[in-house]
Amino acid sequence: MNALASLLRAIRAETVRSAGLRGPLVFAALPVAVLLPLIVTFGVAAVAERFARLPVEIQVTSVQTSNAVYWVIVFTVMGWAVIAATAGADATAGPGSDLQRHLFPRVWTGPAARWIVYGVYAAITALILVALVLTVLPFAFPLVYEGVDVTSPAGVRFLLTVPAYAFIACGVGVGLGAVIGHPVVAAAVLLAWVFVIENAIALVPDGYTLQGYMPFLNGQFGTGQELAFTPGWDPNGALLYLLGIAIAVFALGCAASLLRRSRTRVSSTNKTRS
Repeated sequence: MNALASLLRAIRAETVRSAGLRGPLVFAALPVAVLLPLIVTFGVAAVAERFARLPVEIQVTSVQTSNAVYWVIVFTVMGWAVIAATAGADATAGPGSDLQRHLFPRVWTGPAARWIVYGVYAAITALILVALVLTVLPFAFPLVYEGVDVTSPAGVRFLLTVPAYAFIACGVGVGLGAVIGHPVVAAAVLLAWVFVIENAIALVPDGYTLQGYMPFLNGQFGTGQELAFTPGWDPNGALLYLLGIAIAVFALGCAASLLRRSRTRVSSTNKTRS
């Protein structure tokens, strides 16, 4: 079987394994990747609009398009990245790893299929939520979000780049899961990196310089989201930088999977001889 046919077969298998949109992994994305960003976004908007309507001297800053979908960028993208990491860890080192090895002799086929399947799920979710948020905010909360416009250059960029960021982040998740080989640990490491290390690194000497190289902060910057720091490249370069990181982590995950397969063959050979 050629490489393309094998990849297509692996994509179908991964879709079946995840049980499609009704599967447990995809269902797990609902509270974190869909409901949470909507609740936080509209909750903050409602509070801000309430303060803006009070007959007192309280300054409420008008929100522009470039700051309107921050919680979608954070929670939706990372929710799917964690799901991709757990799926990658389970498939490459879990009970089904032997089956994967026999079905797909090329070590990269299974991980690539997982990147595509979960990356597409993440991109579609991100696109729908970005469009929803940018459309609803200015109509539901006009005093604070009047400047939000889905058809503005910033809005169009969000529609294009947030799905791209989500897809790339799933590649990091799949690769990291294959390297670590344990779903819970892979998820914990990914979350700790994103929410602790990438922010806390600003506190070390030359931390702001180092922060410019943090992969997921670069991904956020690449979408057009305003951040407190600016990397040494433009938003398009930031997305390309994250893509390079994703490919490197993915390759490392494939190498780890190959090493596990080699150890499994050696172990099986030794058991046969004994």
